[in-house]
Parts: sequence; C-alpha cells; structure tokens
Amino acid sequence: MAQVEQAKAGIDALTASEAAIARLADNFLVIDKLCQECQTLIEHHDLIKLLSNVRNNLNTTLKDVEGMMSISVEAAEARASLNDDKELVTTFESLTALEGKKRFALATASSRKEEAKKLRDYFEDVNRTRDKFEQMLWDHIRNFYQLSRKSPQTLVRALRVVEMQEVLDQQHAEEAAEAEGAGPVALISNTRAARKSAVASGVASEPDQPPKNGKGYKDRCYDEIRKSVEDRFHTLLTKLVKEELSAALDEANAIGGELPDVYDFVAPCFPPRYEIFLLMVQLYTERFIQMLRALADRASDLSNIDILKVTSWVVQYQEQLLNLGVDESLAQVCAESGAMDPLMNVYVDRMQSTMQKWYTNILEADKVQPPKKTDQGKLWTPAAVDLFRILGEQVQNVQENSTDVMLYRIALAVIQVMGDFQAAERHRLEEPAAEIGLEAICAMVNNNIRCHDLSLELSGNIMESLAPYYAEQVNFEDTCKGFLEVAKEAVQQTVRVIFEDPGVKELLVKLYQKDWHEGLVTEYLVATFGDYFGDVKMYIEDRSFRRFAEACLEETIVIYVDHLLTQRNYIKEDMLERMKVDEEILADFFREYISPAKAAKRVQPLAEFRDLASAESLEAFTLAYTNMLQNHPDCPPEVVEKILALREGIPRKDVREVFQSCKDIYSKAVASGDGVKVGLFSKLSCLQRKK
Repeated sequence: MAQVEQAKAGIDALTASEAAIARLADNFLVIDKLCQECQTLIEHHDLIKLLSNVRNNLNTTLKDVEGMMSISVEAAEARASLNDDKELVTTFESLTALEGKKRFALATASSRKEEAKKLRDYFEDVNRTRDKFEQMLWDHIRNFYQLSRKSPQTLVRALRVVEMQEVLDQQHAEEAAEAEGAGPVALISNTRAARKSAVASGVASEPDQPPKNGKGYKDRCYDEIRKSVEDRFHTLLTKLVKEELSAALDEANAIGGELPDVYDFVAPCFPPRYEIFLLMVQLYTERFIQMLRALADRASDLSNIDILKVTSWVVQYQEQLLNLGVDESLAQVCAESGAMDPLMNVYVDRMQSTMQKWYTNILEADKVQPPKKTDQGKLWTPAAVDLFRILGEQVQNVQENSTDVMLYRIALAVIQVMGDFQAAERHRLEEPAAEIGLEAICAMVNNNIRCHDLSLELSGNIMESLAPYYAEQVNFEDTCKGFLEVAKEAVQQTVRVIFEDPGVKELLVKLYQKDWHEGLVTEYLVATFGDYFGDVKMYIEDRSFRRFAEACLEETIVIYVDHLLTQRNYIKEDMLERMKVDEEILADFFREYISPAKAAKRVQPLAEFRDLASAESLEAFTLAYTNMLQNHPDCPPEVVEKILALREGIPRKDVREVFQSCKDIYSKAVASGDGVKVGLFSKLSCLQRKK
C-alpha cells in the first residue's frame, strides 16, 4: 500500500512539473515575441539586457528540470542493473551520478522547505536503490572465498567499486579542505581517522549530503571479511570444541585447508596493498588460538593421546603456513602463544608421574630379583634399559606429533625424570652395603654406566630436534654426568662390602698388634681382597673395576694410617720394618689391578709416615713433614703431634719445638696456597673426632 501511495505521489509531482514546464514554455514564447518587437527599441537597452538574462535563466532552469525529471528513469535503470553482476561498476557509476544530481537539486531548493521535502520524497527511490546496491556489494565481499572460486570477476568488480569510492572520498576530502582553507594534505591524512571517530561516537552525516569523512568502503570491506571469517569459525568455536575433539580437529583441518585457496584464488582478486593473504592468516590464527584456549580449559578431561593429537594439528598448521611462504615468526604464533600451556602442563605432569611410578616399580623389582648376567659374566638389571626405552618412546611421540615448545618441555621433563631416578638410586645406596649385597651393587655400577651412555644418546637425539632457541636453554650435560657419579658412589659401596665383611673387620682390628707383627694380618687381608677382586672383576666393566681397585687401596691406606695414629704402642724399629713390609705387600698386590705408578703413589703415605716416625732431629721432622705436606696439603700439624706422642724418649721441650715448627710450616703453606684441599687426611676418623 505504501508503494502505491508513493507511486501516486510521484505521478502527482510529475503532473505538476509538466504543467509548470508548459507555463514556462508559453512564457518563453511570449518573451521571444516581445524581443522581436523591441529590436528597434535601442533606447530601452537596459530592459532588453534584463530580459535576456531572464531568458538565459529560464533555459538553465528548463535543463535542470529536465535533468531532475530523468532521475527517476535513471534510478529505475540502475535498479534493474542490480540483477546483473557484470554491471556492478556501471551501476555504481550511475548511482554516484544520480546522487550528485540529487544533492544539487536539494541544495537549490534548500531555502524552500516544502519544495525540498517534496524533492526528498521524489528522490527516495535513489536512496533505496543505493541501499540495495550496497547490500549486494557487501554480500559479495562477505562471500569472497566462494566468489574467488566460482566467479572471481564479480569479486574483482566489487573490490573495484570499493577502490572507486575511496577515490571519491579522497576527492571530496580535498574539495572540503580547500573550501575551508585548511589545505588538502592535512585533511586527507586525517580522513580515515576522523571517519572512524565519527562512527564510534555515533555521529552520522545528513542523509542528503556526502559524508564529511567519506563512506568508509575500505574499512567496511575489512569488517565484512572479518565477519565472514567469524561465521566460518562459528560452529568450531561454539559447538565442536566443547564436544568431540576429533570432530573439532577435523573442522580445524578443513578450515586451515582453505588457506592455500586463499593464496591461489582470493589474493589475486585483491589489490596487493590489501595484503589479504597475511590478513587471512592472522584472522585464522587468532581464532585457532581461541580454539586451543577452549581445549586447554578442559585439558584434564583429555587423554595424553588426545593432547598429542592437538599438538600434532598445531605442527601441521605451522608447516602449512611455512610451505605457503609465511614468515616463521608468524607461523609459530599458535605454538608460542601460550594457549597450549595448560595442555602441555597436564601432559608433562602425567608423564613425570607415570615415569616415577614405572622406575619406582623397576627399582623395587631389582631388590627382589637377582641380577642378570651377560655372556661375559657382567651383572645387570632391566632398570637402565627399561627406563630409557620408556623415555625414548615418550620423546619419539612428541617429536612426531608436537611443536618445538612441547619438545622443549619434554626435554626438561626428561632431565627431571633422570635426576629423580638418580636420587632414588642414591637413596638405596644409603642402605647398609651388606643388606644390598655385592652382586646388586655391582649391577648398579654397570647399570649407571649404561644409563650414562643411553642418556647421551637420548639427549643427542633431543638436541638435534630442538630449535636453536630452545636448545640453548636445555642442559643435559650435568644430568648425564650424574649417572657416572652414581656409578662412582656404587663403586664406593662395593668397597664398603669388603670392609664390612666380618673377617676383614677382624683382621683390621689386629693392625699394629701381635698378629700384625707376626705377618698374620696384611698377608691374610690381601688374600681376602684377592677373593673379592676375582668376583668383582668378573661382575663389573673394566673401567669401573680399575676405579674400584683404586678406591679399595685408598680405603686400605686410610684405615692403616688411622689405626697407626690411634694405637697405643710406641713406634719402634720392628714396627717400622713391619710397616715397610706392608707397603711392599700392598703395592705388589694392587699392581696386578692398577698401574704400578698409581699403586706406588697410593701406598706412598705409609712410606712418608715411616720417614716421619723415624726422624731423630728437628730438621728431620720438619723435612719429613714438609715433604708430606707437599703431597698431602690437608695434613695438619696434629699428625706430627700424634707421631711424637708415639715416640719414646723425646724430651717434652723438643716435642713442643718440633710441633711449633710444623705448625708454622702448615700456616705458611695454607697462607700461600688456594686453601686446604680434601685428601687422605680429611678422611681420617681420628682427626675428625678431634675436630
């Protein structure tokens, strides 16, 4: 009904216009006739000039009226062309021209409100046509992805319209600036900012006037693209991501798979300065990060396999972007945005917890199951192999299905697990050696040597896979060396097994007693050592056995010196001779297992004590102590004091003088050196008790 009334009003306006034109035509004929009659009336020149001006104005008015009469026809033609996408640019040009005519007409009648209102009603058809055109234009822009495949020409025309309108906006801005005297450059630079400010503040231009800051087609174009992307992600972000993970990842794959088409089909339709492909990558990545955050919110509900599926998708998306030529920093935004942190935290925590349970069970099994033997008789348990087999599987899963940052987190977790495993083994080594057993300790020695080799292999594999940025932040070296330290501790525990043997203890108690003088201690001791050494040499690897032999000799010397300083018999010539025999027996025995040079060096403290104990003068004491201090910087002067107490017949005055001289020598050595280093004398229980 409204359309009928509008049509009727239009017909009435046309009828009134035709009547007015007819009257103007009649007046024009009358004026022509009068002009002919007045050709000879030269004396009425002023009247003739005025009449000529009136005639010219009437001609202009007629043309303007004819132009306004044609607006309705041109609007109808523009409206009809809306159905043809090929005429998109032509339609835009026609509508732009019509709007120019409309503005001119309304400006002419601006002082006559009634006529201006009638003209607005008359030109309403132009506004409706423009609205329909813009709606169609934005539908095309919003449908850019499909159009780029099915009808790229239509998309190109739509973008050309956007560009043409931007040019018009710039021209209007220049004209307005010049009219206001501000200069075109200043106003052009602020046009878009002013336009956005006007929109944000809700201030609109008059409907019949060109917007002061332009129509903002380019900004609207970007907005429509964003809306299109939001629509594409709507189902994924509002539904699928909260339901089935596989469906969400399938949809994410489908959406991400559109980017090659954007690169191949969409980007060529847009002007290069739009950088539409990078814009699409940014928009897609922003929303994929939203997806990851939504998944992270329910990380505890996802299995480790599901979490790896998510990280695998991130890797694939990143690789896809890199293959499309996207800069690496932009391609890694998804992985490094922090959106996956909750997922990685859950995965790593579970992995560490599971690994702790596994290696705890492995170590518990080692306690009840006897060690296995290789063909060469070397002892071992499955702990080392099983630990690194499981760690290797975890690392491989992440390498194949996850990102650099996830692998970095797993690398740190692996270091933590290895450190915890070492701590668990150290805790077991705190148990009495006899309770653990020689074979079990030997198996631990071999296991930790094997763990060191496997840890180097695993860490090398991880470091090769890590990006340089993350590789610089990971340090496997100390943790890998930790296995060697545990192996050393196990070797020391093997030595304790020997010295905690009741038979060995019984022999050592007799040191510097009657049986010792009669050759019934050291000789029997090395015989017992021989029995143990035969077993240990078969049980552990050669490099560990040499360390074991050195540690055993060192412990023997410590015990011999400790007993010497705590026994109550005076040191006499027969004792010194027996000490020399001990040196030879021990050196001869250990030369079979370690190098002669090392054996001689380890036994040397016994010879040095003989020299100190056999000294007869101040000079001899100080020389012997100086030599001892050079080889053992931790030898305190109290050692000399104890030796002096075991010497018979030395006057107290001489004792004090010798002791004071040795104290001075020690003080100077400490002052000139780098501090007292831990050595043989730091291990003497008799000196520790005094401290």
